[in-house]
Amino acid sequence: MNKTKIEWCDLTWNPVTGCKHGCPYCYARKIAERFRGSKAWPAGFSPMFHALRLDDLKTATKPQSIFVCSMADLFGEWVPDSWIEMIFAAIQSERRHTYLFLTKNPKRYHAIPKTYFSKNVWVGTSVTGIDDLNRIETMQELPDYIKTFVSFEPMLGKFDAIDLLGIDQIIMGAQTKPGIRPEYDGVLTICEEADDLGANVFMKDSIAKWFPDRELRRELAWSVDKK
Repeated sequence: MNKTKIEWCDLTWNPVTGCKHGCPYCYARKIAERFRGSKAWPAGFSPMFHALRLDDLKTATKPQSIFVCSMADLFGEWVPDSWIEMIFAAIQSERRHTYLFLTKNPKRYHAIPKTYFSKNVWVGTSVTGIDDLNRIETMQELPDYIKTFVSFEPMLGKFDAIDLLGIDQIIMGAQTKPGIRPEYDGVLTICEEADDLGANVFMKDSIAKWFPDRELRRELAWSVDKK
């Protein structure tokens, strides 16, 4: 596991790396291809399972919030069920941590056994514009006992009207390298909808960069007691 600059978690854990979505803004692909052939990235950004990393959860001495597969999409259509099963087996043996999943293919969450969803597991989906709003609808179809979040990052389009019913946590972030300014009306729309429904809102520093005079909200529903 690794400490991370991602503001809404403590650590990242990547027992699976690589992705086939082909998103043009993907920072992970740039890193992977730069170090292709190294110990960490022997296959570049081609999807790969790292069995030896399953035991890494035991190395954290205190409870942590852990972003699982930050350098992959664990629920991509190309990922074998066996990889997902082994990762959840490792998680169930280390229940003191909070685990955060993020995918562009949330329909696969529906196939996960109920026993995998404990109170320390959060599942989310990424939305960059209005063409992705169907992913939120897929999240809303999950059972109520599952903790859910939506990450609007990078914010690349307009957000005129959004239904966030049943979503517990909202994250917002702008594209970096190159930086793209999000529309603040869209930021406000998302905040207003979240407030109406009682969802938490977390804005990354990339939002503050573009709107330094605006309120930067930093609410997280999965704060971890590290005692």
